[in-house]
Amino acid sequence: MIKKFKCIHVGLGNFSLQRLQLNLNNNLFDVVAFVDIDVTNAADKLKKLNNLPENYENRVFKSISDAQKKFSAEVCFIYVSSEIHPKLIIESLENNLHTFCVKSIACEMTDFKKIIEVKKKYKKLKLVQGLNNQWNEASLKMQELLKDKENFGELMIGNCTAWGRQNLKSEKPIVDVIKEGIFFHSMGIHQLSQIVAALGLPESVVSSSPEFKQEDIGFKGVTGTSSGVSFFKYKNGGTISYSATRGGHGNPFGFASRWSGNWLFHGTKGDIKRDGGRLTLYKNGNIVKDFFLKDLDNNLYLDELKQYEMFHQNLSGNNKFDMQKKSLESWLLMEACNISIKKDKKILLNDLILETGFKNL
Repeated sequence: MIKKFKCIHVGLGNFSLQRLQLNLNNNLFDVVAFVDIDVTNAADKLKKLNNLPENYENRVFKSISDAQKKFSAEVCFIYVSSEIHPKLIIESLENNLHTFCVKSIACEMTDFKKIIEVKKKYKKLKLVQGLNNQWNEASLKMQELLKDKENFGELMIGNCTAWGRQNLKSEKPIVDVIKEGIFFHSMGIHQLSQIVAALGLPESVVSSSPEFKQEDIGFKGVTGTSSGVSFFKYKNGGTISYSATRGGHGNPFGFASRWSGNWLFHGTKGDIKRDGGRLTLYKNGNIVKDFFLKDLDNNLYLDELKQYEMFHQNLSGNNKFDMQKKSLESWLLMEACNISIKKDKKILLNDLILETGFKNL
């Protein structure tokens, strides 16, 4: 019999409510309480959903701590603005809750270090950064092919291009256009977490980013908010290049590919090409496998469900795919890109791992 983990859901914005509905519908998590700063209007937001628990109006709290005192949950899902993720993650861990927080768990290294320091005190708890783009059928197949030693072999070179135009203009500028280096944490991670899932962390990274200003879609010229270019080198000498923008003048690859990325890999035994949901494996000058799979789902529902299923498996003791390790490594790689931009130098990932105490979780 599948165990349903009692959980607290934090945040009642539109995106968060969509994720909440998924957990209300599935048989993996039992939503027992809600947390939102706007307790007064919370019931009006919740009543639009289905499968709510009884007396849901009386299950809304202003803090995770208050909700935990009342309901003794096991898991906490966090879906709020990224600026306050570190504070809520720490509060969740300190309330002995496995914590799933949508990316990015932190916008800078100082906050990440604080989170890791607290996590060390609660080694039995899982801390996962939600990364939905690596869970669709096409991405999972790409990861599988990259690990296929017989058909692909070892990575020699690879490339990812993610190109799109995203309108981030708002009355009050959001963190995505005013926080230096946020591009990698909020956009680049969509593509690059897929590489971490398949190949792990590279040995080193070199990155750059322009000071791009385009007021009609919200970009104000802050370095590392609209675009990025990186080179990732692995221990075997394999290298992946990455070139991406969300401040482009168009969407040449279509909306979905803006997030998933367009990929080409050269291995010692074969080549892999991915364009959206189509993946092709080449060997000896010929196509030997051709897959036509689902790329991103509408509103990422199916992607999110697969992610929740894997989180549930991890909580239940199945760690074949270690979400904590892979998702936090993805954060570390994005920050390495930012540090490289700021210092204009190559960054060694092992140095960051030692600096943050990441290995001792």
